[in-house]
Amino acid sequence: MGHHAVVSVAFTSAVPLTDANKSCCKIHRIVRSQRPRSWSQRGTVHCAVTSAKVIKRSSVKEARESLLGAITDVKGRGKSGMSPEQLSKLEAAVESLEADRGVSDPTKSPLLEGRWRLLFTTRPGSASPIQKTFVGVDAFTVYQDVLLSSAEKVRVNNIVDFGAKVGTLKVEAEASTDSNTRPGFVPRQKPGLAVFGKSSNTPPVHPNMRVDFQFDKAAFAFSALPFKIPYPVPFKLLGDETKGWIDVTYLSQDGKLRLTRGNKGTLFVLLKDPSPKQQLLELVSSSNRSKDDEIQRLMETLQTQSPERRPAASAKTQGKWRLLWSKQAGNANYLQKVLSNQTSNFQIIEEEEGQVRVEIIVQLGPLLAIKAGGTCAPEGASRTMVSLNDIRAELGPLRIPLPKGNSSSNSQPAYVDWLYLDDDLRITRGSKGSMFIHTKS
Repeated sequence: MGHHAVVSVAFTSAVPLTDANKSCCKIHRIVRSQRPRSWSQRGTVHCAVTSAKVIKRSSVKEARESLLGAITDVKGRGKSGMSPEQLSKLEAAVESLEADRGVSDPTKSPLLEGRWRLLFTTRPGSASPIQKTFVGVDAFTVYQDVLLSSAEKVRVNNIVDFGAKVGTLKVEAEASTDSNTRPGFVPRQKPGLAVFGKSSNTPPVHPNMRVDFQFDKAAFAFSALPFKIPYPVPFKLLGDETKGWIDVTYLSQDGKLRLTRGNKGTLFVLLKDPSPKQQLLELVSSSNRSKDDEIQRLMETLQTQSPERRPAASAKTQGKWRLLWSKQAGNANYLQKVLSNQTSNFQIIEEEEGQVRVEIIVQLGPLLAIKAGGTCAPEGASRTMVSLNDIRAELGPLRIPLPKGNSSSNSQPAYVDWLYLDDDLRITRGSKGSMFIHTKS
């Protein structure tokens, strides 16, 4: 995550050029030439990690294990320093991984997309004060969201998570790469002011490894407040100081490990952090009910990230949905509790002649199914009222009517609250408090 002087909340890494930078893991042996006119001429620029002894390159697997082992017990993501043994292991592992490169064109690879968690960073003298303040605190979690595939919105965002009870700081930047160039974007050229951390203008060693960026907005999102507080930085007035770059020097073939160097002379080690959605789907697919508390936590996280602000009226609600997981309320009817655990449990929502119809199908065998049909309609932004008027068992050609459950005049109308909705996942809560996770077939 590269950072310019003022808002380097997360990461800026670069191949260092100054004596101050050389203190960061001895990360320099740089041969410089004038910036070449074509990529075929750029073989004169080299970067490697060196040590006093000749380091024998290990296999990529061994290097990954050695790297992670070297930084496991390091406090403050490197702020507290390293023992000579840890430093030696780190240098050797980084040398091997950067020589291998992993994915050859990382900024063109979908493996670079997603949320990355910062594990370790070196501490060059050129790092900005804010970067030093936040990154070195173990109580905070530091992320980088990389969004490069969209032609309209290419971004690199840095997030400091202060904990669920406090909130987050998100620093956002527009980005530009060789394969997805932002029109009119001018990369950073000047070293900048020393108080903000000096920037390098070294060209990238390979094509499709650099992400140029320019910070354009930032805000605190505190859990106790319903609104965001702008980060007090006048981005438009700072010019080149809001710009920076990061070079992806290693991206593993499985897309889980990344080494990055930025324009301020820092090396960053990052791991791909599975999204809450991905974690949720993995947990519910395991059918392990002992993980229900974790599933509940992930559902609560996703509620705050729902892309649909008015899900009840969204066309995305329609389609064939498969029930993956449910937690039934104590007062849910007996039939619902029994059928919710069946693997072939579907709900079909579709519009017919101006009316939205819903059908629930629970397939119990080749010839036996329980079905319920009715209508539904949105009421407000996130609630859908549901009326089921045809509940039956089907055994081959036979149709056997079943009771609706609570049919008393005092029964409350049924509804579903949409807690999360995207193209293929929905999380809902029924009128009796039961929770459901569906995926679209």
